[in-house]
Amino acid sequence: MDSEALVVGAGPTGLMMATELIRRGIDTRIVDRAARRNPHAKAIILQPRALDVMARLGLEDRIRDAALPVVAANYYSRGRRVARINFRGLKGSRFGTPLSLPQNETEGLLLDALRGAGGHVEYGHRLAGLTQDADGVDADLSGTLHRTGRLLGCDGAHSAVRERLGVAFNGPTYPQSFVLVDGEWDTPLAHAEAHYFMGPTGVLVVVGLPGGRVRVFGSVPDGAGPEDVEETVRAIAAERSPVPLELASVNGAGHFQVHRRVADRFRDGRVLLAGDAAHVHSPAGGQGLNTSIQDAHEAAWRLAGVIRGRLPETALGEWERERGHVARAVVDDTDRQTRLWTWSGWRARARDVAASAAERSGVLDRVLPSRLAQMDLRYPAEGPSLGRLGPGTRLPDIPLPGGGRTHDLLRDGHHVLLALAGRRPFPERDVPARAHLDTRTARALGVRRPGVVLVRPDGVVAAAAALTDPDALRRLERLLAAASEGDSVLAASGAAGVPAVSGAESGPRTPGDISAPAASGATSSPALSGAAGVPPVPGDVSVPAAPGATGVPVAPGITGVPPVPGDVSEPAAPGAAGVTAAPGAAGVPPVPGDVSVPPAPGTTGVPPAPGTTRAHPHPRDTTAPADTRTPIPPVPPVSHEEKA
Repeated sequence: MDSEALVVGAGPTGLMMATELIRRGIDTRIVDRAARRNPHAKAIILQPRALDVMARLGLEDRIRDAALPVVAANYYSRGRRVARINFRGLKGSRFGTPLSLPQNETEGLLLDALRGAGGHVEYGHRLAGLTQDADGVDADLSGTLHRTGRLLGCDGAHSAVRERLGVAFNGPTYPQSFVLVDGEWDTPLAHAEAHYFMGPTGVLVVVGLPGGRVRVFGSVPDGAGPEDVEETVRAIAAERSPVPLELASVNGAGHFQVHRRVADRFRDGRVLLAGDAAHVHSPAGGQGLNTSIQDAHEAAWRLAGVIRGRLPETALGEWERERGHVARAVVDDTDRQTRLWTWSGWRARARDVAASAAERSGVLDRVLPSRLAQMDLRYPAEGPSLGRLGPGTRLPDIPLPGGGRTHDLLRDGHHVLLALAGRRPFPERDVPARAHLDTRTARALGVRRPGVVLVRPDGVVAAAAALTDPDALRRLERLLAAASEGDSVLAASGAAGVPAVSGAESGPRTPGDISAPAASGATSSPALSGAAGVPPVPGDVSVPAAPGATGVPVAPGITGVPPVPGDVSEPAAPGAAGVTAAPGAAGVPPVPGDVSVPPAPGTTGVPPAPGTTRAHPHPRDTTAPADTRTPIPPVPPVSHEEKA
C-alpha cells in the first residue's frame, strides 16, 4: 500500500480533506492535475460556519487580516432600495459577519495549514483511471500506479474521479449566463456592503473585495456570448445601476454559466466525492465554498476512525446521508431563489412589497443572517434535546467564563463532553475533552435545565440528556464510553499543525473549571452511536433519522422575499458547474458570493514547505516552481473549477 488515503484535487475541498486526515495521523497524499497552484479568484464569500472550521486550524487571525467584512446586503428594484439585511447581529460564532476573500487567497491559507500539518501538494498528476477491490484502490496518476486504501474525489465540477466511477451527475443549465469584472471601480456605493440591482433587463451585483477592489457582475440574455466582457459589464452597469459605477482598472474578467446538479451518490466503495465533485448549483446564498469545506471536514474525522478500525464502514454512509441531505436542500432552495431574479410584472411587484414588509417587521435581520451563515442547519436525527441543543444541531461558539470559546474545545479533533448548569455526571470517566459550564453560559447556549451534552469533532451535537432523565443519561454514557476509548488512544499519539487550547488537561476537574483537549495536536475520535448520523455501538438503542426530516429550518412567513446581492457560480466553459448556496425556504435572499475569475497566463505554483518530504515519492512526481501569485490576475475567460 502506497498510502492510506489519496486526495485528488487541491482546491479548498481537497486541502481541507488532506489537512484534517494528516492531523489525525493518516498517511495521506494529495495530487492535482494542474501544473501549478490555481490562481483563480472564484468564490469570494466565506460564511461563519466554514470560518469556524478554518479557525480550528489556527487560521483565525490571518483570515481576519486578509478579508473584508461584509456588514450588510442591499436589494434594489427599479432604481430604489426595497430591502436591507444587516449581518452585524449574527450570534453563535466568533465571526460576526460573512467575510469577502478571493478563493485563491483562501486556498493559500489552507495550503499553509496543510504544510504546517506536514503535507504538501504534488502538482502535475492527472487521474487517468482507477479500479478498486475489497482492500484498496489503484489509481493511475499520469501513467504511474498508486495503491491507496481510500480515494477522495475533491476535483471539482468536471471531476475525473466521478467520471471514472460512472456516477451520474445530471441536471439543467440556467438559460442566462453571467459576466464579471474584478478591479477598481469609482462609485459612491458602500464598499463593505453588497448591492443587488434587479430590473427588467436582468440583475447587477456589486460586492466589495479586500484592498479597495470591487467585483461587479450581471446577467446577460440567453444565447449571448460577449466577446468583450469588460465593455459588456460597463454597459450593464451603466444601464442597471442608479448611481455612478465607473471602471478604473481591471484585475480579472470572465463569462460563465450556472448549473444545478447533484451526484447520484457521494460514496462508491472506497471512494468518496466531496465539494463540487458531488454537487453544484446556483450561487444564490454564497455557499459553494462553504458547503464544500464542511463536506471535507466532516468526512475526514469519520474516515480517520474507519481507517484506524475505531468506526464501522457505515459511518461513511452516515456522512453521505447527512451531506447529501444538505446538498439536495441547497440545490432546491437556490433554484427557487434564482428564479426570483427573473421575475417581472406583478410577480416582481409582489416580491418587492414582501421584501419591504419583511425588513420593516425585523424578520430579515432576525432570521436570515444566521440561516445564510448555516448556523441553523440541522442534520436529520432524533433523540432527546436539552433546550436548543439536540442531536444534529450545531454547538454555538460562545465565550467561556474562564476564557476562550466553546469551539476552542474542538481544536484538537476530539469529542467534547459539556456538563451544563448542574452536577457533573460520570465523574469517573476519563474524557480527553470536557467542560463544566455555569448557569449563565448554559443559558447563553439555550439550555435552562441541568444536563450534559456530547459534541462531535465537527461541532455537531451527538447526544443530550437532562440530569432528570435516567434513560437519556444511560444512553449518553454508552456513547461516551466509545468516544473516550478512541479519544484516549488518539491523544496519546498526537498530531501536528494546531496548538492545544491554553490550560488544557485530561480527565475530570473541579466544578466550574473549563477543561480542554488533553494533548497538544491530538488527533480525531470515533463517532457516537445512533446520534446525528453516527452508527450505533453494540447494545445501544439506535436513534434513526426522522423519516422525511429536513436539516434546514425554514423561517415562517418569508416566502417570496427577494434575493439580495449574490454570487454567481464559477464555471466559464460549457458544462462547468456552479457553486452552492445556503439552504432555506423559497425566496429567501442570497448573500454576495462566488464567481470565478480565470487564471493569468504564466502564473506558477507553490513549492512544498521547507523541510517537508514526500511520504510517497514516485518517479513522475514533480513540484511546481515558486508561485508568483497576484490576488486576481487578468485573463481571458476560460473554465476554472478545481482540477486534478
